[in-house]
Amino acid sequence: MRYYASTQQINTDILTSVDNPTNAADGDPTTFSTLNRLVGVGNLIDVTQFLKFTNPVTPGNLLAAGTKVTVKLSVPPGLLSLLGGVEIQPFKNLHDGGLLGGGWQADAVGSPISGATLLSLLSSVGDQEITIAPTGDFDGVWVRLAGVAVGQSVNLYDAYIMQPATTNVGCNTPVDVLSGVKPLTGLANIGSVLGTVQNPGNAIDTDPGSYAEIDAVANVLNSVYHTTVFNSPTHQGDIVKMIIQNSGAGLLDLNLGSGFSVQLYNGATAVGSPIIYNTTSLDLKLFPLASNKYELDISPQSTAVYDRVEVSVGGVATLGLTQGLRIYDVTRVIATPVINSSPTPTTATICQGGTTTLTVSNAQDCTTYKWYDAATGGNLLFTGSSYPLPSTLSTGTHTYYVEASRDGCTETTARVMTTVNVNPLPTVTPGTANTCAGKTATPLNYTNGTNTPTKYSIVWDTSATNFVNVTDAALPSSTAGTITLALPAGTAAGTYTGNLTVKNANQCSSNNIPISIQVNALPTPPVITITN
Repeated sequence: MRYYASTQQINTDILTSVDNPTNAADGDPTTFSTLNRLVGVGNLIDVTQFLKFTNPVTPGNLLAAGTKVTVKLSVPPGLLSLLGGVEIQPFKNLHDGGLLGGGWQADAVGSPISGATLLSLLSSVGDQEITIAPTGDFDGVWVRLAGVAVGQSVNLYDAYIMQPATTNVGCNTPVDVLSGVKPLTGLANIGSVLGTVQNPGNAIDTDPGSYAEIDAVANVLNSVYHTTVFNSPTHQGDIVKMIIQNSGAGLLDLNLGSGFSVQLYNGATAVGSPIIYNTTSLDLKLFPLASNKYELDISPQSTAVYDRVEVSVGGVATLGLTQGLRIYDVTRVIATPVINSSPTPTTATICQGGTTTLTVSNAQDCTTYKWYDAATGGNLLFTGSSYPLPSTLSTGTHTYYVEASRDGCTETTARVMTTVNVNPLPTVTPGTANTCAGKTATPLNYTNGTNTPTKYSIVWDTSATNFVNVTDAALPSSTAGTITLALPAGTAAGTYTGNLTVKNANQCSSNNIPISIQVNALPTPPVITITN
């Protein structure tokens, strides 16, 4: 998470000033101080603002060399003349030198970022983030406006470092916006700056009625951009949702030729190519809402990680967005769980005593899945992307709900419902089969059929030599009837046992039902004796 510089000091000189200096150290990236320099000769007259950190890991100690520090400032249109007089410098040992010492002083750490070096880190005119890695231990960074710049000002928003979060944070909530004008032919060749973004912070203020507005003046050389910055990187399957509208209140046209595109970034590094909207795009989906507003869903199919989304308009002579683009709201949502590959409430069917596993088929990394017995509240039943149900479920319908939450984040998806139907097992009550040796078949009566059995199977014990097993034969009746049991030729007298199972149309099979056949010996033929 971001950890902002929390204290500030300024040094001003004749014809220089700093407006609202505390805004640069208030932890709010949408407020800023303004460094003003009305006139200057060489480096004799300058204005400096110091932003100091309190080390969040070991308070009172310096931040280690190599810790990246980011400064957000706004570069005005008079870019080239200004850069010669803008300096960003890490420091340590900030102290008050008093009137004779020249005001606030600090020991520079490493080399300053200025001139051509600073220019190489910039990509546009407007809001910029400059990230540097000091070569020595430090606890702050200063921004100085000096040199030959005449009548120039710089807006300084804040400075921050990234530190591991100690508590869960709002990962899907935007934390900042950047906006400005980006020349298409290289920053050094920028001429006149056309286009602006009005009220850029309104796109992330959670007020559904307020909006940022990109002025889409026909602009061949430049594009106007609005960038939303999130508190953490995305994961594959996350969706960024924007509520947008044509400023002219007409229908929205984002097709090719409109000058509209979306670029993803991870920090300052572009992720992939710009995404151009068209009807076959897999990345952008546009849904019409009321009052000619639209929901634009951005869901890249790649696994690339990004933490900011830039919308830009421009670079064409004739725009489909004739009067500009309004951005009402930007949010990011975790992928809603999909259970067993079905996006709608699903139903699984099992037999009593059986089991099944409920699986989130679109499970994401660094994401926790929790299963409940209610749509809200309720009892937590299981944690994990695959929930193996117990085999002791009673017959009837059981309803489960799963939600997803990103590790270390406060956001949770809506719960997704699935149901599991547990069908009862069929059964019958067999009688006892009695027959005589020499027979090849015998009837087995059964009664008390329940849960509509339609087929039967028999597996004979090993002692029933040469008896043939039966598999899924048609049951004469689902309630009571007679099964004909075949006997091998020459079956000797004795008791033969096996197990009967019955199955119904739900493909549920009964537990084993013991059966037996009593084969009785034939009576001894009478011996007839004839006496005289």
